[in-house]
Amino acid sequence: MKDFAITAQRNIDRATHQLHALERYAERRDQLLGTLDLGSLEPTQLCRIFGEDEEISEALAWGQLYIAHLAQMEALGLSLSTQIPLAA
Repeated sequence: MKDFAITAQRNIDRATHQLHALERYAERRDQLLGTLDLGSLEPTQLCRIFGEDEEISEALAWGQLYIAHLAQMEALGLSLSTQIPLAA
């Protein structure tokens, strides 16, 4: 599976872009897997497919949490910057 590196981003816009790219990848992958006859695949192939499905689901969940975290940190930074007077 391609590494979308959502949590490597420190910018909320870039992290959101990476999350959307992963969501599009997951949708296209699901469409492709829907066309396959999974019964004709070998157990090792099925194991790899289902393992990658789990990795994608986990990356999507963590990505959403990470973006929420970045948003909270950004809001906290704005809040603090308006409360602390600037040194002259």
